[in-house]
Amino acid sequence: MPRPRRERGSGLGRRLTQCGAVEITVGIASGTPFTVYLAGVFDRSLQGETSISATIIVVEDDPRMGRVLTRHLTRAGYAVSVAANGSEMRRLFRHEGADLVLLDLNLGSEDGMDLARELVDSTPAAVMIVTGRDDLQDRIDGLDAGADDYITKPFQIEELLARIRAVLRRHAFEACALDAIQLGTVTLDLSAMSVSDTSNGASLRLTETESRILATLMRQHGRAVGRAQLLNRESLTPDERTVDVHICNIRRKLRDEGILNLVIWPVRGYGYRLRLEND
Repeated sequence: MPRPRRERGSGLGRRLTQCGAVEITVGIASGTPFTVYLAGVFDRSLQGETSISATIIVVEDDPRMGRVLTRHLTRAGYAVSVAANGSEMRRLFRHEGADLVLLDLNLGSEDGMDLARELVDSTPAAVMIVTGRDDLQDRIDGLDAGADDYITKPFQIEELLARIRAVLRRHAFEACALDAIQLGTVTLDLSAMSVSDTSNGASLRLTETESRILATLMRQHGRAVGRAQLLNRESLTPDERTVDVHICNIRRKLRDEGILNLVIWPVRGYGYRLRLEND
C-alpha cells in the first residue's frame, strides 16, 4: 500500500497562483522591498449572494493588483470595473456610475489626491483610498480631501471588505436621510411623497411604496436595479412581480402629468433602469 504523500514547503507559491501578487519597488541605495499579496481564506459570510449589492470602480494602474481586487470583490458580491487612470475612471462614471471608488494614489503622472477631491466634489460615490503611501501626512491629506476611509497596502482582504461594508452602510444611511432627490429638472420629495418638474411646473403624488422604488431607481440613475434588490431595499411583499405593478403605476402617473424627463426601461429577466430622456 503506497504511503501518503506529504506536502512540503510554506504553500506560498500555491497561494500566489490563486489570486495573489508580488509588488516590487526598486529604490536607489535603499534595497529592493517586496510586497506579497496572498489570497485570503474566505468565510462564507463575507461572500455575496446571487444579487449585486453595490457597484465599485477600482482605480489602480497595476494590472495584477486590479485583478486581485476584482476577483475578491466579485466573490464578495460586488459589480466591479477597473480604471487605470483618471480618464478611464471618468468614462466609467459617465457610462456606469458607482456606489464606491477604491482609489490608489500612485497613478503615474496623475495626482491621486486631486482625483479624490474631484470625486468628492462631482459624484455621490463613496471614496476609499487604497494605497502603499503610509505616511501620516498622506493619511491626513486624503481624509481632508473628503475620502471616507484610507487603508494602506499590504492589507488583509477581510479587513478591506469590512471597511467597504462600513463605508457603504454610512452612505446608504445618509442617502436615506435625504428628503429630496434631484435629477435634471425633476425632484422627488420623499417627505411629501411627490414629484415635481421645474421645466413645466408639473407635479404629482405617489404612494409610499412608489416613492421608495422611484428613490432607489433615481439614486442608481443609469444602472440596472434588480427586482430582488428593490424588494430587499424596500421591504416589499415576497412576490417579485409586485414591483412590475408599482413600476407601471409610476410610469402612468409621470406620463399623465407630463413629466417625461424620467424614463424607466425594463431590463429583461432582471429588473429596471432609470435614465433621463436626454442621456
